Amino acid sequence: MSKANETPFDRSFYVKKAIREAAAELFVRDGYAATGIRDIAATAGTDPALVIRHFGSKEALFLATMTVGSTFGDIMAGPIDDLGVRLVQYLLSEAGTTAIRGVFVALTRASDRPEVKAQLQNSVQQAFITPIASRLDTADGELRAMLFGAQVAGLMSALWVHEDPRLARASTSSIVALYGGSLQQLLDAP
Repeated sequence: MSKANETPFDRSFYVKKAIREAAAELFVRDGYAATGIRDIAATAGTDPALVIRHFGSKEALFLATMTVGSTFGDIMAGPIDDLGVRLVQYLLSEAGTTAIRGVFVALTRASDRPEVKAQLQNSVQQAFITPIASRLDTADGELRAMLFGAQVAGLMSALWVHEDPRLARASTSSIVALYGGSLQQLLDAP
């Protein structure tokens, strides 16, 4: 049976699911370097050989589990005229922080590996650049979308990777107004 055809009735489905869940938890909590295959297997309640059999390597498992996915889908699909503010509000909310912080930090900290760096770049492309570029009716729409993605990644880095204490002390409403407004300027046609 091919992997695409696996169903919840297959034992390997449950083993892979347990491995993915354990890996995601450990990579977010401990980071890539500090997480070993044996740790993942122990947390998943399986043998390390099965981790390798199902995913090939620790890096492949990391790439399979540390994805942004459609975390920003609803926000990005909403109106573009206040997207900057809505996105910053989401990032600063408990729901936004819970949904993306751990994965973003894990990807960023492990981005010295070429495949992980590519995964991080692809995540920014899929989450921000592609959905915005197609909606901007300007000659420089793709550049604006790329700068938007870069600014969002910069804010997430400052908040979650570098944990800037000045930003932590700043009021949420001030960050939303200033940073959200800055993002919105990139989207608004001149």
